[in-house]
Amino acid sequence: MNSEDFNKCREFLESQIKEAPENKELLAAYQRLFELKSEFDKETNKAVIEKEIREAEIQANLNATVHTNNTDYDKAVHSNNTNFNMNAGNNHAANFQHQQTQYAGVANNAINNGWLPHQNPNV
Repeated sequence: MNSEDFNKCREFLESQIKEAPENKELLAAYQRLFELKSEFDKETNKAVIEKEIREAEIQANLNATVHTNNTDYDKAVHSNNTNFNMNAGNNHAANFQHQQTQYAGVANNAINNGWLPHQNPNV
């Protein structure tokens, strides 16, 4: 019984009891009205609590799933960034090594063939 219906019945019974206070059936009906309202409120509160528990469980599952997804995403991003940086470092090192090898080859060729100034290869 919702509160509006309860209040209408309560007001009606109270007005009837004022008119006939000796009527025990009205008093019994008034008492039964409060018992029914208490039972209804108890069931309603139980249903609300059960609904809140279900919603909390769903929210907890959602939060766990979101956390797992975010963690997996963050691990993948970190792994990709690490691999990218390692590859970039390796490429830079290989380019630098190649460049130094080329410079050394040019210098050796210049020394061996007398291309440097003030050098005589026949000496």
